[in-house]
Amino acid sequence: MPIISYKKTEMKYKFYSLFLIFLLFFSTLFGVNVDFEYKNHCINNIIYFEDLSSSENKIVAWYWEFGDGSVANDNSPVHVYTESGNYIVKLTIKTELGKAYSQIKNIVINTAPFAFFNPNSKCDQSVGFTDNSFTKSAEVKQWIWDFGDGNYSMEKNPNHKFNRATKSKVHLKVIDKNGCTDSITQLVKIKKKPVVGFDIKNVLLSNPAYVKIKSHNFEDSVSFHTKDKIVHQTSALFATNPYESNVIKQKVKNQMGCVDSLSAVVSPRRDFRISLPAYFQPQNKNYTSHFGVNNNNLVVREFSVFNEKGYQVFYACNNTLWNGRDKQGALCKSGKYTYLLEYENTEHVTIIQKGKFILKN
Repeated sequence: MPIISYKKTEMKYKFYSLFLIFLLFFSTLFGVNVDFEYKNHCINNIIYFEDLSSSENKIVAWYWEFGDGSVANDNSPVHVYTESGNYIVKLTIKTELGKAYSQIKNIVINTAPFAFFNPNSKCDQSVGFTDNSFTKSAEVKQWIWDFGDGNYSMEKNPNHKFNRATKSKVHLKVIDKNGCTDSITQLVKIKKKPVVGFDIKNVLLSNPAYVKIKSHNFEDSVSFHTKDKIVHQTSALFATNPYESNVIKQKVKNQMGCVDSLSAVVSPRRDFRISLPAYFQPQNKNYTSHFGVNNNNLVVREFSVFNEKGYQVFYACNNTLWNGRDKQGALCKSGKYTYLLEYENTEHVTIIQKGKFILKN
């Protein structure tokens, strides 16, 4: 059966070839040359047919048969084939004398490629593009990428870094060796790393010292880590050794799945403690001194002094220094005293510091 089918097909094309020779020969004898050309030969693409016929008499009608059941009567029509394969196209023209002449051509409609790609978004706003286009008739020979941000590429599998972490419409056009094309547009999500960073807001200089920190990022998943504690919050309070260096690590993960981290070393006494004298003598023969924070760059919120019995003998809510007198203005007795100081440093960290000193009057 296959041999018979092949012979029938061969005979069919021989017939059309002989018929074509016949038409060419006799149409020339009558001063008529029927001819046409077509541009593009790809499935699902517009194919432009152009009549190239010539005649001593005016051509008044055209009749096209495209071989797929479709017809047209324009002199230069367009047509779209929805299936690939071989088609016999016949053009019949009619002159003003009422005579008809024909031309037949066998055209091949090729299968177009199928454009497709996979994006691989990374957390640095770059995307790796992998072309997965496939064809049935001819290999892809050209790739044209439009990244939607004014940048282009002709590579098969390009990498591109975007300026903004938004969604971008990426367009790929592929062209195979037959000149057939296909295109695809995908909305690609651009990833970026989350915002990291935190501030130390409060420090209590005791033993242990307490450090309160606050994240710059309140939108994403935030966690803080020390050597013995993990807190999954945007703010955290840690107890630390005031005499040692303590590592605080922040880890942030955003909704895109991107992760970033930041570490800081905190030494409470070294970084935040201000030095106040351990011995204070308000009155001397040659000078008068005061006790407290004598630094205009530091903002004192509260400053209290207590005697050995725990009574408060001095209080100020500013940078006022203590002159060694109680609230009634009398000189305090010599002895051991305790101060409690709350102030804000130049980095806007609020610090609470407690200490002892000896008063000599």
